[in-house]
Amino acid sequence: MKKFKETFIDFATPYLRNATEEDKADIQLKFDHSFDVFDNSCNICDSLSLPSELDETSRIAALFHDTGRFPQYLKYKTFRDADSCNHGKLGARTVLKNKLLDGLPRRQRNTVLGAIAMHNRNKLPDFISKELRICTEIVRDSDKIDIIKVLIPHLQHVGTGNEAPLMGLTEKPDVVTESIVKALKQGKQGAYNEMSCLNDFRLLLLSWAFDLNFEWSRKEMLRREYVEQIMEQLPATKQIHDLYKPVMEQLNS
Repeated sequence: MKKFKETFIDFATPYLRNATEEDKADIQLKFDHSFDVFDNSCNICDSLSLPSELDETSRIAALFHDTGRFPQYLKYKTFRDADSCNHGKLGARTVLKNKLLDGLPRRQRNTVLGAIAMHNRNKLPDFISKELRICTEIVRDSDKIDIIKVLIPHLQHVGTGNEAPLMGLTEKPDVVTESIVKALKQGKQGAYNEMSCLNDFRLLLLSWAFDLNFEWSRKEMLRREYVEQIMEQLPATKQIHDLYKPVMEQLNS
């Protein structure tokens, strides 16, 4: 893995070096996030009994999963795909263009590229191979666990300078979008494109409990007390309170 870590650092460092002071924090956020997601993937892989090749492939995919965020932010100054481009697909193209996986056998390379391209989908397609599905699910879980960690403090202290992590959404006290609440009630993951305010973002993060694929991920969300921290930031209404039990039941399943 040392070679791939060095390759990623060589790719990402120029974006940091050439960033304006205003942009540097947002790019550093994604740089650090990439390695934290990699660490999460290592924990998931260590909890599973995977073939050695798939284990390695999953860790590499986790490290490179957000490669598209760097050119995305450089061009559009946002991490919101709806206002720019699909960062998963851009990431796969960027890895190919920059030959970041040179030396990796074709089979593994194709799996990594597939996982990068699909990690940000709301739902994975049914027709993909078992190997690609497992790899992508590891990346998705690893990503979600770290995104929640990153966003909770941003959502707690909303102000200038954190527009990019919060995707330009604003605080609207006591406002929630019914379709996202409905998704949670149905035990489904909410949709990014339905969010209209920061409470919706908080609900979306809670809904990820229903899209975690591995026991390690569910236990980690409980261990870090993410649910309680997010609930504290939401309106203290019965509608919101009633969401707590099904989310906790899912995480304890």
